[in-house]
Amino acid sequence: MILKKKNYFLVVFVILVFLGVTFLFLNNKSFSKKEVLLGPTLPTEAVIPTIDSSVKVKFKSLKKGEVALTISNEPKGTKAIDFELSYKAQNNDVLEEGEGGAVEQGVIGKCFKTERFWQCGEEDAYGGRKIVLGTCSSSTCRYHNILGPIKLNLKFTGSYGEKIYEKEFKI
Repeated sequence: MILKKKNYFLVVFVILVFLGVTFLFLNNKSFSKKEVLLGPTLPTEAVIPTIDSSVKVKFKSLKKGEVALTISNEPKGTKAIDFELSYKAQNNDVLEEGEGGAVEQGVIGKCFKTERFWQCGEEDAYGGRKIVLGTCSSSTCRYHNILGPIKLNLKFTGSYGEKIYEKEFKI
């Protein structure tokens, strides 16, 4: 009778171990399949629609290192326009052999509504607005030596949501 009980417990133990190992194997295998099929979870990016082609963007050089950016015919309901300029500039701060060359530079800011159009950048002495392509401190500016085109990104925000405008300009 004792031998029968031992055999009974041995059979139950073997079955439980088999079921446990099978469960772990199948659970681990199904997890791996999900990972392979779905891949890692990446953050989603919202796609912002582009602005209508009827919007007029005027970009002109004022003097070395300063540009004017005006926008007209913006979509109805526009409440704000932000700008970003990015460009390559000559690096004159050579610290060691091999350094120098071109470095990425940029300017960000807001545009302001006038009666007829939007002007971007900081106020200038003549009542308009300008964007400085360089650095200024204590009324002294050090302008960048720009290499190649300037990439302009505009973000329009209004009752319609957000829209973007992208274009490259040469000065």
